[in-house]
Amino acid sequence: MLLFAAGRQSGAQTVNGNIIGTVHDPQGGVIPNVSVSAKNLETGAERTATTDDTGSFTIPGVAAGTYDLTATTAGFQTEVRKGITLSVGAVVRADLALRVGAVSDRVEVTAEASQVETTNSTISGLVSDTVIRELPLNGRDWIQLAALQPGVLTVVSTVQSSSPATGLGMKMSISGGRVTQNVFRVDGLVVNDSTNDSPGSALGVNMGVDAIREFSVLTNSFSAEYGRSSGGVVNAISKSGGNALHGTAFEFLRNSALDARNFFDLGIPPFRRNQFGGSVGGPIKKDKLFFFANYEGLRQLLGRSSIANTLSPDARNGLICANPPSCTSQTKINIKPKVAPYLALFPTPNGAVQGDTGQYILGAGQVGHEDYVTGRVDYQINSSTSLFGSYLFDRGDVLTLGEFQRSGLRALQSAAHRSVSRLPARHSDGNIFYQWSQQPRWYRIDRRRQILVHNAAAERRSWLDKGT
Repeated sequence: MLLFAAGRQSGAQTVNGNIIGTVHDPQGGVIPNVSVSAKNLETGAERTATTDDTGSFTIPGVAAGTYDLTATTAGFQTEVRKGITLSVGAVVRADLALRVGAVSDRVEVTAEASQVETTNSTISGLVSDTVIRELPLNGRDWIQLAALQPGVLTVVSTVQSSSPATGLGMKMSISGGRVTQNVFRVDGLVVNDSTNDSPGSALGVNMGVDAIREFSVLTNSFSAEYGRSSGGVVNAISKSGGNALHGTAFEFLRNSALDARNFFDLGIPPFRRNQFGGSVGGPIKKDKLFFFANYEGLRQLLGRSSIANTLSPDARNGLICANPPSCTSQTKINIKPKVAPYLALFPTPNGAVQGDTGQYILGAGQVGHEDYVTGRVDYQINSSTSLFGSYLFDRGDVLTLGEFQRSGLRALQSAAHRSVSRLPARHSDGNIFYQWSQQPRWYRIDRRRQILVHNAAAERRSWLDKGT
């Protein structure tokens, strides 16, 4: 009779990670049949695995967070490894050494597990919750933080897209790839735009700083489980609720009070940006059911200097250049009375005049508003089964003044009531993630009969709904 064991590694995991390790005795020998459990300090969720005959264990499909790892078996003291931090999609190794003694005796180890990646060759960097929360961001666009990682460069395009469906977000090159060769994931859901470009709202930002827990930037040598990318991968996860009720509230104001005039400005263009919102998360049922919700609003008045050509004062009065562009002589033409009222619609030049035209420099601008809402519910069904669902709704609108419309803050504020160009955008994502993880099992195999192999792996089913 022979014994066979199933493989320990779970299937593709771009959202959750794995905790692996080996349990030894004081002499360095491996210990089989040790119960190893990982408990999430935020939600109380607990996952359990058992070491095989080589003393190795794998706890697959573990959500990002901080864990206490406990190992127990008969004849040895209970060991608790405290404060093991698991990041998005990572594999953490935590080897344990049990001492001979009673199970009731507890040995607590507070040393952190090594964060050096030893299980694969992926080159990546992590942007943690602390970095997202504390570093200043222009427009509170969390994707801007990806540029802090080695091998990531921002790309400034000279051609501005006119549609929010073709990439208004910050463009970046990862490891020398094109800007359309990257993939952006949030909770495992691909959020690239329709042209595979960087995501972004009508105002060119990706809001939700308070809703993103952390994200990793994979720059090279990542595995095929991420897919869709020959450049890099930005892999983010959203925040979830815990056993403690917590929340945030904020408002940020930026205006033109301390701005300087550039070379083409006649004055300082008006500018005002208000960003406000809040988040709340907590338990619905302790250790079982949790919720998290976030709202962020953006209101912006952005003035920009614009140069347009208008009629010169002489041309307005019927004096047309006979020899442009020097215009040393002029020809008088009669202006019909029916045409004269329309000439008054053209503003008087306030810049350089050449021939029959002159420059009209004005602080044209945009009025923009955006509302971003996201929610998430997590349900820990049992130690091996979990379920979470998330939904995101993002609606933005940008109104742009015409060339000859009056400038100034009042003009911008009343732009919504006049004929202007409009750039609306609406985006929603839904995601339901179901995970069932089963530990390897042992089977007796009779060579005289059919050989049975049980391959236990994490099962993932997801329902995705994406619309723009």
